[in-house]
Amino acid sequence: MTDDLLADYLRARRGQVRPDDVGLPRVSGTDAVARRRVQGLRREEVALLAGISVDYYLRLEQGRAGTPSPQVVRSLARALRLDETAAAYLSGLAAPTPATAPTSTAHEERVPSSVENLVHLMDWPAFVTGRNFDVLVANSGAAALSPELTPGKNRLRSFFLVAAERELYRDWEDTARRFVAVVRDTLGREAARADFSALVRELSEGSDSFRRLWELHDVVARDAQSALLQHPVAGALQLNLERLTIAGLPEQSLVVYHPTIGSSDAQRLADLLATSRVPRHVSQQRADGPGSSGSTSLTGPPVDGSG
Repeated sequence: MTDDLLADYLRARRGQVRPDDVGLPRVSGTDAVARRRVQGLRREEVALLAGISVDYYLRLEQGRAGTPSPQVVRSLARALRLDETAAAYLSGLAAPTPATAPTSTAHEERVPSSVENLVHLMDWPAFVTGRNFDVLVANSGAAALSPELTPGKNRLRSFFLVAAERELYRDWEDTARRFVAVVRDTLGREAARADFSALVRELSEGSDSFRRLWELHDVVARDAQSALLQHPVAGALQLNLERLTIAGLPEQSLVVYHPTIGSSDAQRLADLLATSRVPRHVSQQRADGPGSSGSTSLTGPPVDGSG
């Protein structure tokens, strides 16, 4: 790993493309392994496919080539067999650094009061995450679904380091791979921020699964999906998961778990929320330290399970 996300991404993707995938001749015979000493493509093969010099491509992988032109980026995307999402991600990593670069240190995150009010008016589990996927605001439905869906928790830390959270997902491995890929795509080169880099180091040391998935450099576009859960009280649940960007605050997302209307999942979730004895409002309580934002409080009627 280096401090250059573009260089890291090029190396990772080069290692995942087989010569057969790009029409290069297959090496056969008993010495095939010895003759191809790298996994995936060689640097010179990528350079050939992209129509650039081997020396220039080598400097790109070493983070010494400066900013590649859009034409070179498109050629690399084709050479590495990137889909539309991955090609856009590559383009973002290779884009010139803005004159006013985003801050690289932690800062206080505040959720607009109107959004916070909306979260607490929802009957289904809902919460807001910040730029490092910290839970900033959550309603009682979210807390009933998981104690890790409460303010002050971090979704990545909970997902990979808390055993009970892992047990909540029936398809944890698939969800983990998608989660990490969505995080990469969402952050782009913001993943190099000092505060997020510290979180990546913590998770890599504490979870082999996270480290392996992060090193894949997979990216997946954020879109609607299903969550297959095994709740200790409600049992099996299949819920729709929506992530919505908050207007004017691209670093924050409103996340909502909701069932299909009329389904047995809707009834089981409604029963859980009605009997959870969790107050409708979960106060926004942030831990002291960088990025903390104090606490706020809204109150409302008990959860009645309607939706």
